[in-house]
Amino acid sequence: MVSPSDRPRTRLLTVLLRRALAALVTLWAAVTLAFFALRITGGDPTHSLLAQGLASPEQVAALRRELGLDAPLAVQYVRYLADLIRGDLGESLYTSRHVITVIGEQLPSSLELALSAFAISLILGLSLGLASGWYPRRVFGRAADALSALATGLPVAVVGLAAILAAAYLSRMFLPALVLTRAGGLVLPSLTLGFAASGALARAIQAGLLETSAAPYLVAARARGIAHGTRLMWHALRPVLPLAVSLSALQAAFLLSGTVVTETVFSRPGLGRLLVSAILDGDYPVVQGLVILGAAVYTVTYAAAEIFTLLLDPRLRDVER
Repeated sequence: MVSPSDRPRTRLLTVLLRRALAALVTLWAAVTLAFFALRITGGDPTHSLLAQGLASPEQVAALRRELGLDAPLAVQYVRYLADLIRGDLGESLYTSRHVITVIGEQLPSSLELALSAFAISLILGLSLGLASGWYPRRVFGRAADALSALATGLPVAVVGLAAILAAAYLSRMFLPALVLTRAGGLVLPSLTLGFAASGALARAIQAGLLETSAAPYLVAARARGIAHGTRLMWHALRPVLPLAVSLSALQAAFLLSGTVVTETVFSRPGLGRLLVSAILDGDYPVVQGLVILGAAVYTVTYAAAEIFTLLLDPRLRDVER
C-alpha cells in the first residue's frame, strides 16, 4: 500500500512513464508514415537512376534485389524496422555511402546554426514578450509588440534577404571586416532564424502577462501598495513559464530540423540543403533518414519539455490523472 507521503512521487513516476510511452508511439508512427508515404508517392527510388541514365536496366534490377525492393511492401517494412533498431538507415542511391554517415557530415553545421539561433530566439522572445506584455501602453512596449508581430508574420526567406541587404549596406559604410568575414557564415543566418523563431515565444509571454496581470492576487498586491516592478512581474510571469517552456522546446526542434530555407538563402551547408538536394535527386533513403531524424528530434525534445513542465508546475500532474 502506498503511503500518503509517497503518492506525489508515485503519481509523477506514472506520468513520466506515460509520457515516455507516448513519445515512443509517436516516433513509431512518424517512421511508419515516412516509410509508406515515400514509397506510395515517390514510387520505386531506383527508377530515378534509370530515368537519368545513371544506370542500365540490368544494374537497376540488381540494385532493386540488393535493396530488397522486389519484396512485398509489408516485408520491406518489417526489414526496415529491424534495420532501424540496429541503427542502419540504409545507403545513398548515388554515393553508396551509409545514410548515417551522410547525415553526420552535415549535422555539425546545422547544429551550430540551430543552437545559435535558439539562444537568440530565447533572448529576443523573452525581451519582446516582457516589454509588450508588462508595459503595453508605453512606447517601447508597443515597439516590442510590432517587432513580435513582424517576427511571427514575415517568412524566413524575406527576413534573410532583408538581412543580406542590410549587411551589404553596412559592409560598405561601417563594418566591412566584421560583415564580410563572419556575417555570411553564422551571424546573419543565426539572427535571421532566431528572429523568426522568437515571435511565437514573445506572443505567448505577452498574452500570458496580459491575462495574469489582471488576476485578483495581483490586483490585491497593487492595492496594498506593491510597486509595479520586477518583483510583481515575476509573480505574473510564473504561471506563463510552462507554456513558454513547451513553445521553446518546439522552437528548438524546428530550428534543428527546419533550417531548409535559411541554409538555402545563405548558401550554407547543412541538413536543410542536404534534404533539398536529396529530394531533387530522388535519393529517397537520405530523404527518409532526414525525415526520421526530424521526427526523433521533435518527439524527444517535446517529451523532455513536457517532463520539465510537470516538474516545474506540480498542479499539472493532477490533470494527467
